Amino acid sequence: NDFAFKSELRKYHGFANFIGESIEMQKVYHRIMQVAPTDSTVLITGESGTGKELVARAIHRNSPRHEHPFVAVDCTSLAETLLESELFGHVKGSFTGAIHSKTGLFKVADGGTLFLDEVSNISLATQAKLLRVLQERVITPIGDTHPIPIDIRLVAATNKNLRAMVEQAAFRDDLFFRINVIPIDLPPLRERKGDLPLLILHFLRKFSEEMGKEVRGLAPDAMTLLEEYPFPGNVRELENIIERAVVLCEGDVIQRANMELRSAEEERGREFASVPVSLEELKETKKQMRERAVEPI
Repeated sequence: NDFAFKSELRKYHGFANFIGESIEMQKVYHRIMQVAPTDSTVLITGESGTGKELVARAIHRNSPRHEHPFVAVDCTSLAETLLESELFGHVKGSFTGAIHSKTGLFKVADGGTLFLDEVSNISLATQAKLLRVLQERVITPIGDTHPIPIDIRLVAATNKNLRAMVEQAAFRDDLFFRINVIPIDLPPLRERKGDLPLLILHFLRKFSEEMGKEVRGLAPDAMTLLEEYPFPGNVRELENIIERAVVLCEGDVIQRANMELRSAEEERGREFASVPVSLEELKETKKQMRERAVEPI
């Protein structure tokens, strides 16, 4: 039952940052508890803002490797030429600018967990090297000829469909099968709307405390607006919305006028038309989308 599940969950570490009691999230928690004690490679999938790194950290904290490092690598933030050096290391003088030897993150994570976030962004050339490392459990720093043994647990994550990328020859099929041993799929916020009140309360408390305000809730029309919103940016977007609303709120209850709902593109700093903020406009937009047989983004 639900009480027994929550009691079991309290025995585990790293779940404090997860907010949600929906069936969808209980499935995620259960899978984390199943896989954490093992050394199996995990592939976490889900849209941006769903909390993939939180899952990776919870897996590590409940694993036999929890006393060793958890090393996170954002594969989108590094140029391809730097990614290989970051992962495998290099020796002094191995290329222009290599004025010092560098220990690769595979070695930094030795004994612990290496988390490759947005693994889909790795080039095919580096994918081949990564596959070889996972098969042979050794790395060879750039410019070196001596393999270094490594002992890591790999957790990878992506917001893309790797199966489709394999079919398009944009991702190696052998690497996909190597990392997709235990899949964990995180549901988007629009599919777990039952968790919305808990998430809103959590962020209200967080930002009210940080800003020294006493914001105790949302006006009914403000809550309705959030219930109707598809959250293209998921939980991360909700967090930003509540933070802005707490800043703009002049009383102790957030009004609909304090709500600034943006699309996922705008959350990433790109320019495009904003999502209508009136409930009537939002309903009309969704109606038009249905008529065009287009799912809301």
